[in-house]
Amino acid sequence: MSKAPAAPAAMTRRDYAWHRMDTEKNLMVINSILLFEGPVDMERLVSTIGHRLPNYPRFTQKVIRLRGRPHWVEDDQFDITQHIKLERMERDVPRDELQNHLTRLAHLPLERNRPMWHMTVLDRVNGGHAIVFRVHHCITDGLGLVHVLNHLTDDNGLHGRTPSPVGHPHRAVAHNPVCSAVVRAVSALKVAAHVARLSVLWPDAQTQFKTPMTGAKQLVWLPPLEMDRVRAMSKRMGVTLNDVWVAAVSGALRTYLGERGQKPDGRALRAAVTFNLREKGNAFQLGNEFGLVAVDLPTNEEAPCERLRLSSSRMTAIKRSHQPRATMAFLSIAGCLPTALQHFALNLFTSKGSVVLTNIEGPSSRRYLAGSRLTDLICWVPQAGKLGVGLAFISYAGQIQLALFVDTDLVPDPDRLMQLTYDAFEELELATQDVEAPQPVSEPALPGMVITAS
Repeated sequence: MSKAPAAPAAMTRRDYAWHRMDTEKNLMVINSILLFEGPVDMERLVSTIGHRLPNYPRFTQKVIRLRGRPHWVEDDQFDITQHIKLERMERDVPRDELQNHLTRLAHLPLERNRPMWHMTVLDRVNGGHAIVFRVHHCITDGLGLVHVLNHLTDDNGLHGRTPSPVGHPHRAVAHNPVCSAVVRAVSALKVAAHVARLSVLWPDAQTQFKTPMTGAKQLVWLPPLEMDRVRAMSKRMGVTLNDVWVAAVSGALRTYLGERGQKPDGRALRAAVTFNLREKGNAFQLGNEFGLVAVDLPTNEEAPCERLRLSSSRMTAIKRSHQPRATMAFLSIAGCLPTALQHFALNLFTSKGSVVLTNIEGPSSRRYLAGSRLTDLICWVPQAGKLGVGLAFISYAGQIQLALFVDTDLVPDPDRLMQLTYDAFEELELATQDVEAPQPVSEPALPGMVITAS
């Protein structure tokens, strides 16, 4: 028996802000790729996704305006086969060629007259097959997307042609009580204060990362890091995995600029870092539940251990502030503004930073989709406004996957920056081997910043 279609639901102002944020140079699409062992069974794959993905109404709904307000409305013409397409490769595709293929797909906007997601299945990739999963940010953030991936997949490859419903939601109810509570809790005065402090910040240091963008972008990634190595480092130093990530990126950016003749010991670069505000148990509701924090990256510090200490103390100070909730509330306000004014405000704020950083906690154990074992999961963070450099890591089954998404006018050699980021983890590991965990250092919270993805 088919499920009854979901009733139209008012779109949150924050999700509507993401819906209107696409520009020619920056699409608000979360790009990810899932790599699998063995050949693809398209019939089984489409059957599995067709049974499970519609449990989340946002994946069968489109956005239209009703009574002057944006709503999620069921797409009467929804056809799962229009969202899952097979591209047959003439031969097995190596990594470099796959990166170029993904880059081409990443430039394609999603159709706005249907549910805003798409899967491209590549049948011959690295001895197996791959799925390029593209989801518009207005549907969900990184944590919500991981929840969807967990429920599309199984913990073994034994399910039959008709997938078992065990452990999967019958029909996810998409509502957002946390959002409304947060908006009510954060007073207009606090939001105004954070926005005002940000608006008077000097624009970020004028480096190669702040040159005008053309919209020509590239996706890059490297083989994964072992989670145990990074976790051991964080425990040894008494910091979080995210602190290690921020410190490693800072070292990579410092070296990259230095190699191009720019002085890395001057002003620190500023980054927009995502900050999750969602309870994991509410991830099935989808939508966007994260704030943003402005962090002065210790790119002007030469010593790796000191970069890590500074990264940790600055992130700790921000966690204790109202900054993440204030920036989340600001996005809700942005969704009430006329489109031109929203873009103006976002361009103003994004001029204050140079890069976007995010980290995503993915599935902790191996997953299987339609009987095929998922070997690697990679996700890229989109950028908006005047930001054109995005770095992300996502954990999966004991490994950490680094990924870079950049405008090539800002970063002409993305592979070099990606390799430097990988090298920076190894530099930190070596430098911290014999260091005792330091006492926490308090620093004042930094002003808030808006724009990125989770």
